[in-house]
Amino acid sequence: MAFLRKKQFRLVAAAILLLVTIVLLYAIRLGSAERADAALPPEQRVVRNFDRAFDPEQSTIARLNSLRRTLDGVRDLPREKRQAVIIEAMSGAVNRTLTEFAGLPPERKPERARQLQQDAERTIDFFRRLPPEKRQRAIELLRSEESGRRNFDRAVDTILNTLSPTDREMLGPTLQIWKDMVEMK
Repeated sequence: MAFLRKKQFRLVAAAILLLVTIVLLYAIRLGSAERADAALPPEQRVVRNFDRAFDPEQSTIARLNSLRRTLDGVRDLPREKRQAVIIEAMSGAVNRTLTEFAGLPPERKPERARQLQQDAERTIDFFRRLPPEKRQRAIELLRSEESGRRNFDRAVDTILNTLSPTDREMLGPTLQIWKDMVEMK
Protein backbone atom coordinates (compact mmCIF):
# COMPACT_ATOMS: atom_id res chain seq x y z
CA MET A 1 0.00 0.00 0.00
CA ALA A 2 2.79 2.42 0.90
CA PHE A 3 4.53 1.52 -2.36
CA LEU A 4 1.42 2.52 -4.37
CA ARG A 5 1.12 5.83 -2.52
CA LYS A 6 4.78 6.61 -3.24
CA LYS A 7 4.27 5.74 -6.89
CA GLN A 8 1.13 7.89 -7.11
CA PHE A 9 2.92 10.74 -5.35
CA ARG A 10 5.80 10.53 -7.83
CA LEU A 11 3.41 10.50 -10.80
CA VAL A 12 1.53 13.52 -9.49
CA ALA A 13 4.78 15.34 -8.70
CA ALA A 14 6.14 14.54 -12.16
CA ALA A 15 2.91 15.77 -13.80
CA ILE A 16 3.01 19.02 -11.80
CA LEU A 17 6.69 19.51 -12.64
CA LEU A 18 5.95 18.94 -16.32
CA LEU A 19 3.07 21.41 -16.24
CA VAL A 20 5.19 24.05 -14.49
CA THR A 21 7.98 23.53 -17.02
CA ILE A 22 5.57 23.95 -19.95
CA VAL A 23 4.13 27.13 -18.44
CA LEU A 24 7.61 28.54 -17.82
CA LEU A 25 8.77 27.75 -21.35
CA TYR A 26 5.64 29.39 -22.76
CA ALA A 27 6.19 32.47 -20.60
CA ILE A 28 9.84 32.68 -21.69
CA ARG A 29 8.84 32.35 -25.35
CA LEU A 30 6.13 34.97 -24.96
CA GLY A 31 8.52 37.29 -23.13
CA SER A 32 11.19 36.95 -25.82
CA ALA A 33 8.63 37.74 -28.53
CA GLU A 34 7.52 40.85 -26.64
CA ARG A 35 11.16 41.93 -26.15
CA ALA A 36 11.77 41.47 -29.89
CA ASP A 37 8.67 43.56 -30.60
CA ALA A 38 9.85 46.26 -28.19
CA ALA A 39 12.92 46.82 -30.40
CA LEU A 40 10.69 47.68 -33.39
CA PRO A 41 9.47 51.19 -34.18
CA PRO A 42 5.92 51.78 -32.86
CA GLU A 43 4.33 51.61 -36.33
CA GLN A 44 5.88 48.20 -37.02
CA ARG A 45 4.80 46.91 -33.59
CA VAL A 46 1.21 47.87 -34.37
CA VAL A 47 1.35 46.11 -37.75
CA ARG A 48 2.92 42.96 -36.26
CA ASN A 49 0.40 42.81 -33.40
CA PHE A 50 -2.48 43.43 -35.81
CA ASP A 51 -1.31 40.49 -37.95
CA ARG A 52 -1.20 38.26 -34.88
CA ALA A 53 -4.63 39.45 -33.73
CA PHE A 54 -6.18 38.22 -36.99
CA ASP A 55 -4.21 35.00 -37.40
CA PRO A 56 -6.83 32.23 -37.37
CA GLU A 57 -4.25 29.70 -36.21
CA GLN A 58 -3.59 31.60 -32.96
CA SER A 59 -5.59 30.76 -29.88
CA THR A 60 -8.37 33.16 -28.90
CA ILE A 61 -6.40 34.28 -25.85
CA ALA A 62 -3.28 34.95 -27.93
CA ARG A 63 -5.35 36.87 -30.48
CA LEU A 64 -7.02 38.99 -27.81
CA ASN A 65 -3.64 39.69 -26.24
CA SER A 66 -2.29 40.79 -29.63
CA LEU A 67 -5.32 43.01 -30.19
CA ARG A 68 -4.82 44.58 -26.76
CA ARG A 69 -1.17 45.27 -27.59
CA THR A 70 -2.26 46.73 -30.95
CA LEU A 71 -4.64 49.15 -29.27
CA ASP A 72 -2.01 50.09 -26.68
CA GLY A 73 0.50 50.65 -29.48
CA VAL A 74 -1.89 52.85 -31.43
CA ARG A 75 -2.39 55.04 -28.36
CA ASP A 76 1.39 55.52 -28.18
CA LEU A 77 1.52 56.94 -31.72
CA PRO A 78 1.20 60.64 -32.49
CA ARG A 79 -2.42 61.51 -33.32
CA GLU A 80 -1.62 62.45 -36.93
CA LYS A 81 -0.06 59.01 -37.63
CA ARG A 82 -2.73 56.82 -36.03
CA GLN A 83 -5.19 56.60 -38.91
CA ALA A 84 -2.57 55.85 -41.53
CA VAL A 85 -0.97 53.15 -39.37
CA ILE A 86 -4.32 51.50 -38.62
CA ILE A 87 -5.28 51.47 -42.32
CA GLU A 88 -1.89 50.11 -43.30
CA ALA A 89 -2.04 47.41 -40.62
CA MET A 90 -5.60 46.34 -41.48
CA SER A 91 -5.16 46.25 -45.21
CA GLY A 92 -1.75 44.62 -44.90
CA ALA A 93 -3.24 41.89 -42.71
CA VAL A 94 -5.98 41.26 -45.29
CA ASN A 95 -3.47 41.07 -48.14
CA ARG A 96 -1.13 38.76 -46.21
CA THR A 97 -4.08 36.54 -45.28
CA LEU A 98 -5.03 36.19 -48.95
CA THR A 99 -1.44 35.56 -50.04
CA GLU A 100 -0.90 32.96 -47.30
CA PHE A 101 -4.16 31.25 -48.26
CA ALA A 102 -2.96 30.95 -51.86
CA GLY A 103 0.21 29.23 -50.62
CA LEU A 104 -1.50 26.66 -48.40
CA PRO A 105 -1.54 23.00 -49.37
CA PRO A 106 -4.92 22.12 -50.95
CA GLU A 107 -5.94 19.85 -48.06
CA ARG A 108 -5.65 22.74 -45.55
CA LYS A 109 -7.57 25.32 -47.57
CA PRO A 110 -11.17 24.27 -46.73
CA GLU A 111 -10.51 24.50 -42.99
CA ARG A 112 -8.74 27.85 -43.32
CA ALA A 113 -11.58 29.16 -45.52
CA ARG A 114 -14.03 28.14 -42.79
CA GLN A 115 -11.92 29.89 -40.12
CA LEU A 116 -11.69 33.06 -42.20
CA GLN A 117 -15.44 33.07 -42.81
CA GLN A 118 -16.12 32.69 -39.08
CA ASP A 119 -13.75 35.59 -38.35
CA ALA A 120 -15.45 37.72 -41.00
CA GLU A 121 -18.88 36.92 -39.53
CA ARG A 122 -17.75 37.91 -36.04
CA THR A 123 -16.17 41.09 -37.39
CA ILE A 124 -19.25 42.21 -39.30
CA ASP A 125 -21.43 41.45 -36.26
CA PHE A 126 -19.18 43.71 -34.19
CA PHE A 127 -19.18 46.34 -36.93
CA ARG A 128 -23.00 46.31 -37.10
CA ARG A 129 -23.17 47.04 -33.37
CA LEU A 130 -21.10 50.20 -33.77
CA PRO A 131 -23.03 53.48 -33.85
CA PRO A 132 -23.80 54.38 -37.50
CA GLU A 133 -21.62 57.51 -37.39
CA LYS A 134 -18.57 55.50 -36.28
CA ARG A 135 -19.20 52.89 -38.98
CA GLN A 136 -19.51 55.58 -41.62
CA ARG A 137 -16.39 57.39 -40.41
CA ALA A 138 -14.36 54.16 -40.58
CA ILE A 139 -15.57 53.39 -44.10
CA GLU A 140 -14.96 56.95 -45.32
CA LEU A 141 -11.48 56.89 -43.83
CA LEU A 142 -10.66 53.69 -45.69
CA ARG A 143 -11.97 55.13 -48.95
CA SER A 144 -10.48 58.61 -48.63
CA GLU A 145 -6.95 57.90 -47.39
CA GLU A 146 -4.41 57.34 -50.15
CA SER A 147 -2.92 54.33 -48.33
CA GLY A 148 -6.41 52.87 -47.87
CA ARG A 149 -7.20 53.07 -51.58
CA ARG A 150 -3.74 51.79 -52.54
CA ASN A 151 -4.01 48.81 -50.20
CA PHE A 152 -7.58 48.09 -51.28
CA ASP A 153 -6.35 47.98 -54.89
CA ARG A 154 -3.51 45.68 -53.81
CA ALA A 155 -5.97 43.30 -52.14
CA VAL A 156 -8.14 43.24 -55.29
CA ASP A 157 -5.01 42.52 -57.34
CA THR A 158 -4.13 39.64 -55.00
CA ILE A 159 -7.65 38.22 -55.28
CA LEU A 160 -7.61 38.38 -59.07
CA ASN A 161 -3.99 37.46 -59.79
CA THR A 162 -2.74 35.34 -56.88
CA LEU A 163 -5.76 33.31 -55.83
CA SER A 164 -6.82 30.51 -58.13
CA PRO A 165 -10.46 30.26 -59.26
CA THR A 166 -10.91 27.45 -56.71
CA ASP A 167 -9.42 29.65 -53.96
CA ARG A 168 -11.77 32.49 -54.90
CA GLU A 169 -14.71 30.09 -54.78
CA MET A 170 -13.70 28.81 -51.33
CA LEU A 171 -13.23 32.36 -50.05
CA GLY A 172 -16.38 33.64 -51.76
CA PRO A 173 -18.49 33.90 -48.58
CA THR A 174 -15.66 35.66 -46.72
CA LEU A 175 -15.03 38.09 -49.56
CA GLN A 176 -18.77 38.84 -49.73
CA ILE A 177 -18.86 39.61 -46.00
CA TRP A 178 -15.86 41.94 -46.37
CA LYS A 179 -17.57 43.64 -49.33
CA ASP A 180 -20.81 44.02 -47.38
CA MET A 181 -18.89 45.59 -44.52
CA VAL A 182 -17.22 48.18 -46.76
CA GLU A 183 -20.58 49.01 -48.42
CA MET A 184 -22.52 49.18 -45.15
CA LYS A 185 -24.39 52.38 -44.41
